[in-house]
Amino acid sequence: MKYTRAALFGVFLWAFIFVIYSILMFAPGIKNQVFFQYLILWVLLVPTVLFLAKWYFHMDEPTTKKGFLLGIMALVIGLILDSIITVPFFVKSYSVYFSNSYLYIGLLEVLLLTTYAGYEFDSTYTKDTDK
Repeated sequence: MKYTRAALFGVFLWAFIFVIYSILMFAPGIKNQVFFQYLILWVLLVPTVLFLAKWYFHMDEPTTKKGFLLGIMALVIGLILDSIITVPFFVKSYSVYFSNSYLYIGLLEVLLLTTYAGYEFDSTYTKDTDK
């Protein structure tokens, strides 16, 4: 596993989520509808995570295990950045932030997508070319 690249993956993903959610919080029509804000974020996570995973696996051979570990690393980096930036400056309450069930759905989605990316890119990477 390329740790520096995986850390950058986590930082890029966190920055994307931070920017998109910040925009959605003030978007007319949905600024008071938290579920729809998260729903849009969850939909946008699919291409973003797969794109970033493709970037990561460009320099590291993809496997399901590496995809899972990439997801764990991204989640740890994201939660650390949330703990030192998002919560103290914007939410003001760790208990409110970490008791949000929508957060955990997003975390699970990221982990599943990175694991899937490792699996899918592995089958593409190791495609049998003898046929």
